[in-house]
Amino acid sequence: MKHIIVFCYIFTILIGVSALTIQWLASKGDKGKEYSVMKPFILMLVMMNLYDFVIYYSDNIINHSSGNILLSIGDCLIAVLVLLWLRVETHICQSDDCNWVANIAKRYIIFYFCVWMVSVIFFVELKWIRLVIDIPLLCLLIIGSIACIISGLKNGDSRKLIAYKSVITLFMMVNYVTYFVSESGVVKESNEEIMDLTIFYWLVINVANMVLLYKRDFSKSYLEDAPVVMDLSEALDLVKQKYDLTKREIEILKEIYEGKTNTQIAEELFISESTVKAHIYNTFRKMNVKNRVEAVCIVREEKEREQ
Repeated sequence: MKHIIVFCYIFTILIGVSALTIQWLASKGDKGKEYSVMKPFILMLVMMNLYDFVIYYSDNIINHSSGNILLSIGDCLIAVLVLLWLRVETHICQSDDCNWVANIAKRYIIFYFCVWMVSVIFFVELKWIRLVIDIPLLCLLIIGSIACIISGLKNGDSRKLIAYKSVITLFMMVNYVTYFVSESGVVKESNEEIMDLTIFYWLVINVANMVLLYKRDFSKSYLEDAPVVMDLSEALDLVKQKYDLTKREIEILKEIYEGKTNTQIAEELFISESTVKAHIYNTFRKMNVKNRVEAVCIVREEKEREQ
């Protein structure tokens, strides 16, 4: 059984590296830019898999027990992984409704890291300190992910994208709970068996990432017949003429296409957020769309229109 798990670790790591490679190749084309935010998440996922593999191999194959400090590093790695996943979800939403998720996560991870450092340096034997700071992060993962999924449903995200976010969130949550239960020592008799299951959770997450990146980015960039793609400014000019948009509305539409939030747009154009919202409302009304995703699709269709 141990050798099967070792094989699963190696296989999972290879899939993670493959997903990272696909993401890198896809980012060369225009279609990959939308998902470039996934690179840190996938990279951290591979690092987490490597870390788990080293711990498992050390404890179960060469029978060299890992120290408390080495084991505690896993707490920090999975916390960063949760932060990066929430960042990916927020980016995919392309809606200001979920900005609070990423903002809270960024602030909490700083607090988490400070407490984690103090606990590792001065109180490495007191696991409960690290367990306590895990609870809010786990709650944020659940609540934040649900909010992003609901926002995606409202904005018309495809079923495949909703399924992807749901699968990653589910297995991230189960994995985090598994780590929590293991560290807490609630189930001492079968603690090793519980931790052995984590590799299968990582496997599912890595496969889901690779499938999404391959179908959404790589295949469209390299396998499908590429349409004639015009410059973004040219596409925006066509949209401006077609929907009778003002210069300011086009500027804001360009920022929306690049995935920026209302706050970022306001800072970029030196206007208030209320003004940004008013322009967005008028732009969407003229284009007869309900959300950012539909507006971006129209711009993209103009870019890819065959001449």
